[in-house]
Amino acid sequence: MVALLIAGLIAIPSRYTSVDVNIEWNGSVKETTVRYRATAGDDGRFLRVTRDFDPAYMDVEVLNTSYGFPGHPRELPEWAVDTLTGGTGWPLAAVVAFPGLRPGMSMEWTFLIRESGTLSHSGLFYTYIAGEEPDTITVRCPDVDGLNAGYEGFCENTHGNTRIFTSINEDFKELWLSTASDWGEVQNILLKDSWISSAETPPDLREAAIEAGAAGALPRMRVSRGRVLITESLQLLPFPGGDAGFAVRSLQEILDSRRATPAEAATLLSAMCRVMGIDAPVIPATDILPLVPSPLGFYRSFILVDGELEEPSEYLSPAGWIDAADTLWLLLPGGILAEMPPVEESDTGSEDWNISPDDGTFTVTVCTEGGFDRELRRKLAGLDDDEVVLAVSEWFRGSGIYFYPLSVQQSDLFDLTQPAEITVSGVLAPADGNWIEVAPSLNWSRDGVVARNYTGVQLENGILTR
Repeated sequence: MVALLIAGLIAIPSRYTSVDVNIEWNGSVKETTVRYRATAGDDGRFLRVTRDFDPAYMDVEVLNTSYGFPGHPRELPEWAVDTLTGGTGWPLAAVVAFPGLRPGMSMEWTFLIRESGTLSHSGLFYTYIAGEEPDTITVRCPDVDGLNAGYEGFCENTHGNTRIFTSINEDFKELWLSTASDWGEVQNILLKDSWISSAETPPDLREAAIEAGAAGALPRMRVSRGRVLITESLQLLPFPGGDAGFAVRSLQEILDSRRATPAEAATLLSAMCRVMGIDAPVIPATDILPLVPSPLGFYRSFILVDGELEEPSEYLSPAGWIDAADTLWLLLPGGILAEMPPVEESDTGSEDWNISPDDGTFTVTVCTEGGFDRELRRKLAGLDDDEVVLAVSEWFRGSGIYFYPLSVQQSDLFDLTQPAEITVSGVLAPADGNWIEVAPSLNWSRDGVVARNYTGVQLENGILTR
């Protein structure tokens, strides 16, 4: 009796046992057949299974459903298959209910998904990410020209003109398939509608830009006011699933409907900034790092404001700022995929000083990471040569270093793939025979670790000697 009571208290979890995926693509229509096999538990997880879809460009069929104990299969009643309201961001969902499902029953069901939207016309794209379950995953797809595959926890084989990816016994499994050649192509796919719409200037947009421009002379104030106008005037919708995520209507349609998806709201704010003379392109973002260039997974839209906005608010969404704790990958102009915040989260830097005591000349090379990297870019990026020299001189004077600049060299501060770096050469202001005793150091607006090295002189307790 005790054993029976204990057995009754032990939870039996539901579990996927296998998933078989077969993909067909003719260049414009993608058909994906997904067969699921599972074992029911007592948690009710599989009492109802769903597949979200958008009827504007998708069609879903339910095939080959069966369930029951071994040797005692059950037929699924007609009423158990229906089309209902979809999950967040999806208009509809194909729904399959399994009445009378009991722990220990085996289950099988298949969804056939046909897609003929923008992504299907642009290429072949697919991704599958899973944890410990299912036990096995098999994905078959045609070996079309230019198909790239990135995967972890899978092995790959080829049978004729079919590429086959089979999961191996790993706790984490990830597969990405894409015909996109690079991130520039992905950017074109995602932002094509946005670029077309943002070029418009309907009268209502011009009026909103004039109202936002009255907020002040600083770009930050005007952009913030524009954002408030959008959030107070429009209903912001959840990010749509699938192709609809970056589908953008004309600006006048958005304004007339008083409703906007995140991509539409970002496009509207970008266009408003353009009217105010502020460059602010739309930036797609994802919290999943794709293993190959792919438009899948991008579900957030920001604008990148070119101006005096302070970190971390260079990236602005009509719905809110990027939280400092968020780790996102941003698709920047030029097809550059960058991480926000950077991979190196610590604020570190180095100042390598080479000082010649006899003639008072010096050269300092500044290398940065993390917050120091962003600070250096904000100080100097976009300035012409004379403005760079002036900005550096003011920075040095603010640090108590008076000198005559000879040259300023800097890395490409718009290339986010490499750390920001600057080298400054100059002559120390005449004082006691062009000699400086206190070790020079630059002031930064943040706490962090700056390694300072001095050559050509000796340093002891912060005092330089020959």
